[in-house]
Amino acid sequence: MRQIIGTTLVVALATAALIGVAPPANAAASGTIAVQLATPDGTPIRLADVELAAIGTDAVVGTATTDADGTATFAGIPAPDTVTVTTRQLPPRGTETYAPGLRSDIAVRGGTTVAVTVPLVRGATVQGGVVGPSGPAAGRLMYAWNEDTSQVFRTTSDSAGRYRFLGLSTGQYRIEAYASGTASPAVWKTRVYQQRGTLPASQVTLSQHYAHSDYDLAVFANTASRTPSPQLSGANVVVTEATSGASFSTRFSTLLDDEQTAQFQIPSGQYVVELRTTATTTTPAGSLWLGRPGGVYRYVTDRAQAVPVKVVFGGFNGWGGTVPEAASR
Repeated sequence: MRQIIGTTLVVALATAALIGVAPPANAAASGTIAVQLATPDGTPIRLADVELAAIGTDAVVGTATTDADGTATFAGIPAPDTVTVTTRQLPPRGTETYAPGLRSDIAVRGGTTVAVTVPLVRGATVQGGVVGPSGPAAGRLMYAWNEDTSQVFRTTSDSAGRYRFLGLSTGQYRIEAYASGTASPAVWKTRVYQQRGTLPASQVTLSQHYAHSDYDLAVFANTASRTPSPQLSGANVVVTEATSGASFSTRFSTLLDDEQTAQFQIPSGQYVVELRTTATTTTPAGSLWLGRPGGVYRYVTDRAQAVPVKVVFGGFNGWGGTVPEAASR
């Protein structure tokens, strides 16, 4: 966009010269921004190696790094422009790490220096652990995505599978753990708050989660007649570990189809599969269990006939079968 504007300006100046109108003064002038990191009340923060970016109307117009006094200078900023200065990287200081900060609406004029402070407050901390098929999931790439601001924080789990995100800003976060660049991540969420006046920043410790290389279990169900079934559309699937009693649930797609699939990311174990069908105008909702009467897997109405299926963590396991005709009509 700036290149197009520049071309337009050259044409305008040439036209002005032909008709005897003087070109605008200071067309190529630039300005300077002097930055000081500070607390919200203006007290200087002496923090070195903080990467800053100056963002103009159309693009990033400058980068700088703070010195030992927490100051930095952006020179040669195209002017006039309205600029936002934002932090790019904040050095880790444990639970005292600052959250990202910015100063917006900075008016830059040619030939002048504008002094601003960029306010910083203590950020939130989120920590926890991830495990894999053989124990702690070390070296897993972890992301914390702020769903409110789209800020992304990154870290890696250590040799014990522990991870720690420092200096998070306020928001709801989607935490993701990746086994590889092509695998589906394990996902969970939390909400945190950065320092708010006299209120300290959140320090959240999440429960242990399983980091997967793929979906561990796919549960499918189909009709014997292979015709779309409204009772399978949006039906709830519950899998319960036979020994621990831990349950996980999800739903089939709401699309009308003759076969539906639900995917789970769960630890190894023996799981009882329950299918809670959807009520229709002619048939009430009901519960079916995956069994193996006659040696063939299919859904049965008698809970006592349910047969646990084996799930191996980190590998694909597909289980399912046909639903009774009475339940699918």
